Amino acid sequence: MTEDLGKLFEAAWIDLPAAAVKRLLSKEDEGAVRQAGWKAYDAWVSLANDASNRIYANPTFGAVTGRGIHAGLQVTRVIDAVASAIFGNLWPAIGLPTATDMQALRADVKALREELRSVRAEAGAELNEDSDDDDRAYNAPRGADSANTAAVMWNGYKPEPKRPARKGGKKSVAI
Repeated sequence: MTEDLGKLFEAAWIDLPAAAVKRLLSKEDEGAVRQAGWKAYDAWVSLANDASNRIYANPTFGAVTGRGIHAGLQVTRVIDAVASAIFGNLWPAIGLPTATDMQALRADVKALREELRSVRAEAGAELNEDSDDDDRAYNAPRGADSANTAAVMWNGYKPEPKRPARKGGKKSVAI
């Protein structure tokens, strides 16, 4: 470890500044700064690796870390229990749905989608058998009132009908 510390000190405080000054003054040796930088980096990585290996090999550090992880898990269990006790009674009192209610609702919506798909498929099969009347085939999936209007309906929005033309006609603003 002292050898790695000596290499780091030498690379960072002697080799790197010397290479930088030499590069600034002579402008010839471009690779010296890069090489000194890598030497400092390698020394730092070696020093950090040796320090972490010594810490992890220490049985006291392992025991303290193990107790800390165990205590953290116990605190998490206590917090989960308190939260479920508080929110388990609070949620129904407020009127908010629980996770189980939401899962049941999702299952119901999924079942309705499947039922709708099967009804559409059956209606499409019946329309293909009776392909004599093209208007009926076009209007059947859209409902009875869609035969008389071509208005687009999206998310409950139905556009207003167009205004009647002005009496005087449209006046142009072009010059």
